[in-house]
Amino acid sequence: MRINNMTFKAGGEAGAGIATIGSMFCKLAQRSGLWAFAENDYPSLIRGGHNTFTARVSDEKIWALHGKIDLLVALNARAVMEHADEMSQRGVIIYDANKVKKEDISVKRADVRLFDVPLSQFAREAGGEIFLNQAAMGAVVAVLGMQIERLYDLIEKTFATKGDEVVEKNRVAAKMGYEHVKAAKKQEFEIKIEPKRAGKTLLLNSNDAVCIGAVKAGLRLVAEYPMSPSSSVLHWMAEHAVRQEIVVKHTEDEIAAINYILGAGFAGVRAMTATSGGGFSLMCEALGNGGIAEIPCVILNVQRAGPSTGLPTYTEQADLRFALHASQGEFPRIVCMPGDAQEAFAETFNVFNMAELAQTPAIILLDKYIGESMQIVERFKETGMKVKRGKLQTDEQMENADKFLRHQITKNGISPRCIPGQKNGIYVCSSYEHDETGYTSEDAQNRIAQIDKRAKKLNAINPNTYQPAFFGNSKSTFLLVSWGSTKGVVLEAMKELQKENINIRFMHIKYASPFAADTIKQALQAASKTLICEGNSEGQMRGLIREKTGVLIENAYLKYDGRPFTVEGMVEKIKSLMQKGEEK
Repeated sequence: MRINNMTFKAGGEAGAGIATIGSMFCKLAQRSGLWAFAENDYPSLIRGGHNTFTARVSDEKIWALHGKIDLLVALNARAVMEHADEMSQRGVIIYDANKVKKEDISVKRADVRLFDVPLSQFAREAGGEIFLNQAAMGAVVAVLGMQIERLYDLIEKTFATKGDEVVEKNRVAAKMGYEHVKAAKKQEFEIKIEPKRAGKTLLLNSNDAVCIGAVKAGLRLVAEYPMSPSSSVLHWMAEHAVRQEIVVKHTEDEIAAINYILGAGFAGVRAMTATSGGGFSLMCEALGNGGIAEIPCVILNVQRAGPSTGLPTYTEQADLRFALHASQGEFPRIVCMPGDAQEAFAETFNVFNMAELAQTPAIILLDKYIGESMQIVERFKETGMKVKRGKLQTDEQMENADKFLRHQITKNGISPRCIPGQKNGIYVCSSYEHDETGYTSEDAQNRIAQIDKRAKKLNAINPNTYQPAFFGNSKSTFLLVSWGSTKGVVLEAMKELQKENINIRFMHIKYASPFAADTIKQALQAASKTLICEGNSEGQMRGLIREKTGVLIENAYLKYDGRPFTVEGMVEKIKSLMQKGEEK
């Protein structure tokens, strides 16, 4: 009997409630005191196609999917046929007996067990097809030996705002699915979920975590035109707008969105927008305006597979160079790449502070995989978090100012900043090159002085705030390097390697600008074998590291099929590169 360690998958066409089944399963795991990581896979269709939701749960912290499927809920025949070979030994497939005929599915493995449950019939009896997902959840709870009361309680809390009738219909559907499996007296499933004492945890994705970090940082305006896979940011902000006192603006396009937040930044208000690669492309000219006018703002780019429309609902890490060089001309910008929900929260808070300190735009890079993957994590730690506004002048400072120079040449490049309405704070803000007062200037020497001034600003940021994170054996001479969403897969791969006494060192890079060149160079030079993994075809971080440090990482593991790295693939790649006499 295996307890509290399994992988669950639900599959069916778009619109069938697959995501609801998956999220309810994760919520039950959270209420049972377990950890989880889950990925939602779907094509760019409103109806039809093939959607899946895969969740791994454990009584230990987990950072990525790993292993075979133990329990599959198949709402159509395609789900059975596509995923039967992924099943673990003696795995169970629950399928809708009303939609899937046994003669239509061919499962060659005799050890995989098929449980036929009339899910559609139960849903109709409960009130309609919309309740099918709860009938499925009832069956899942029965197979895993969980208490149905836990599901009832979750249903009540989830649907309470929709009224008692809706709650009751969901309960009825769940009860029928549960009782059918119990009455069928199927051979007992070898995997059980047994509740532990639930700790203080959060179930969320990294898009949500960015939102929470932004609110903690003092966010007051969100302007966004929805674009997959960043749209959930707008939904989250709209849901929490009143309670958190945030102005949420659904703009007509991405150009309007970035201009809204530039206006807010000019007025001294912390603001952000969220988009993906195509929307970020439209923002480039205004991004440069923020650079030359020295206006702080935050842009979240949840990357998807490009170019152009590309693969709208699949993942990639191909916008790194784009983020570093977007817009014409040269100006500093902050580029941050969180690796999980915890980092998305903490680094978003830090990025808002950095943007105001350096008075420049900041870009946060997530991707579809980490942006939308759900994860159970510990409550975010807020100790030591302090909002820092940089050189934003107080009313007293402005009253005593002899002459306000908004773009004053200073030793560290950072000039005093005021907000409209402050005494003595009148200045010109435009997209033109300017002198210290803000007035347009085409003087050659002034141009050099202002370019040099802006270039210095990132040096004023405390280097401790943008250092890479290190994991594993500090004495190992095998160094693996990655950035962004690959972090979780690498950490899980390291756990698997440790079972074979293979210990490596892992350097996770969180910032591409400012860039911790000295630290990264030292780590690379201390290693005898180096490997970088990233989700693009050109090795963009590999090239950036060579540009900044002069060190070429000898091996690269690149993935650009729209799908995330797998733990199995990572383990295989690392082991294939280990020299004879593997590092122990």
